[in-house]
Amino acid sequence: MTLTAVLTRPGGVVEPLRVVLEQRGVDSFVQPLINIASIPVEHRELITLYPDDICIFISVNAVEQGLSNLAPQLRELGCPILAVGRATASAISAAGFDVSVPSQADSEGLLGLDILHGVKDKQVVIVKGEGGRGLLAEALRERGAEVVSYVCYRRDPTDIDAGQFCWQLCERDDLVFQASSGEIVEQLTDLLGQGGQPNLLDSPVIVPSDRVAKIASGLGWTNVITAAGAGDDAFLAAIQTLPTQQVQEHAQGHQPLKEQENMGGETSKDHDKALTPMAAVEPAAPLAAADAAPPATPKRNNDRFARTLLLLLFLALGGSAYVGWFYGWPHYQALLTQLEASDARLNTLESAPDTLARELAGGFEQQIAESKALTTAALQAAAARQSQRLTEQENATQRMLERFERVDIRLARLTATDRREWLANEAAFLVRLSAQRLLVSRDIAAAQALLANADALLMEVNDPRFTTARRSLAADLASLAVAPQVDTVGLYARFAALIEQAGLLQVRVAQTPVAKIPESDTLWSRANAGWRAALEKLSRYLVVHRRSDERAALLTPDWESLIRQNLRMSLEQAQIAALSANATLFEHAVARAQESISVFSETDPARVAAMVAELDALSELDIAPEIPDLLNSRAALADAIRAIASVDDALDVVAPAEVD
Repeated sequence: MTLTAVLTRPGGVVEPLRVVLEQRGVDSFVQPLINIASIPVEHRELITLYPDDICIFISVNAVEQGLSNLAPQLRELGCPILAVGRATASAISAAGFDVSVPSQADSEGLLGLDILHGVKDKQVVIVKGEGGRGLLAEALRERGAEVVSYVCYRRDPTDIDAGQFCWQLCERDDLVFQASSGEIVEQLTDLLGQGGQPNLLDSPVIVPSDRVAKIASGLGWTNVITAAGAGDDAFLAAIQTLPTQQVQEHAQGHQPLKEQENMGGETSKDHDKALTPMAAVEPAAPLAAADAAPPATPKRNNDRFARTLLLLLFLALGGSAYVGWFYGWPHYQALLTQLEASDARLNTLESAPDTLARELAGGFEQQIAESKALTTAALQAAAARQSQRLTEQENATQRMLERFERVDIRLARLTATDRREWLANEAAFLVRLSAQRLLVSRDIAAAQALLANADALLMEVNDPRFTTARRSLAADLASLAVAPQVDTVGLYARFAALIEQAGLLQVRVAQTPVAKIPESDTLWSRANAGWRAALEKLSRYLVVHRRSDERAALLTPDWESLIRQNLRMSLEQAQIAALSANATLFEHAVARAQESISVFSETDPARVAAMVAELDALSELDIAPEIPDLLNSRAALADAIRAIASVDDALDVVAPAEVD
């Protein structure tokens, strides 16, 4: 009896398995339930790897779809790579990478690896398709890892006619289904239900793990076989036990011809033996009755008992005959039919050995041709996929180079703009500093130097947008060149000299010394000398003037100090006003100084006259001549800087769109 394996994985993946099954005498029926569709690179998440990161590949499809994009970073950084099973690990090793694989080919096996126990604060990249189990990512996050899913393909269900699919299955002898995931088990169950063949759920189904086995049992599958994993080797190991069991179950219907003939002969003999007593008993009863009957007439009771016994015997024989006919005759007819079919088949084989050989040779050649065609198609598909990947990689590389070029141009433009703005802002700062020097100290020379430096910076910028600003700077420099300059140092020195002279003013009239009377020994002379001494001492405290005398009133020491300080303060105030170019304050301070110095005109006329003449000369000076305010230069510079800033802002808005 031929065993048929229903392979449900994508066609390109199951082709090697189909070839191995046919070599082992197992028929195969390939019906992919899902198709693998690649997600475009531009729609995938951009992954940045670091040296301590860990990369996990969930399936062979993940390796085919995602390894080419991550390979440059993996080679450069040497990140550890893990695979869920041996087939996935083989695909990674074929690309030239070292890979670790657990003994148990599932998420639980991966989580048992030592390298995934110390993943706190590390990035773990899981290369997978859309959907799938979330156990691995959740467990790694609970261990403190930063999990990033690199989704590079999706599983699209295959459009299958359920009725046609089930009709093709019914034409096969014995079926065993392959279900490599819970999703495939669910889809397969739905197809069998929609196609009207739910009885096929009693067929064996091989699943890769206990989790999928529970799903299959819950959906109604009665013969679930759990393989060691999802790989082809595990499936082949699981299917090895099926042919022996099924052949034993059907051995009675497919025994050799001699055994069937013997079985038929024994059955016929047993049946004849079973029927022979039945035929012999029927005439025996009356014969026995005739031989045993006494010549006398039997009693009525004995006749009734004999008739009853004879009736029961007939009933028993009839029942036995019916049971033998009901159960034995169909079996006998089936055996005869099988014998006739075997004889006809044997006659056909004996009569046409050459035809059988030709058919076998043609079948083998057809299989070889189909295998070559499938292999060629698979190689062409793989080459096409590889070419597509190379094209996509080249396009991505070209886009990346163009992006880098745009970024370099943008960086160069930003760098140049920054230097131009920096020079322009420095020139504006020098112009503001020049205006402050004119306003505070009226230092025309310093202002001219600062404006010249600002013009030199604008010349280095070499931007036509600063032409107006440079014209304003030139006009202000010309105005400063003809502006009158105040000798602030000389003013400060002249007022300092006046302040020094104010401290030397005389406020007392020189007294005529009293003539000393020669001493005499006479009493009158001694009395006169004592009187004069007392009068001289008293005159220090009391001064008597006659009203007719025109003499200036003498100042007390307090008034002398007050007037002297007032004069000094007026001169210092005038000095400060001259330095700060405050003309109004300067005029008032000079007038107060002239008024205060007039008090000393009688006591020190010569000094007072000289000081008054100096104050008159100072009052005639213009300490605050009109000078340029530099407002035009400052405004022109500010307008140019704002124009450059607005252009840069517009570039900043456009630049991201160019880069993307």
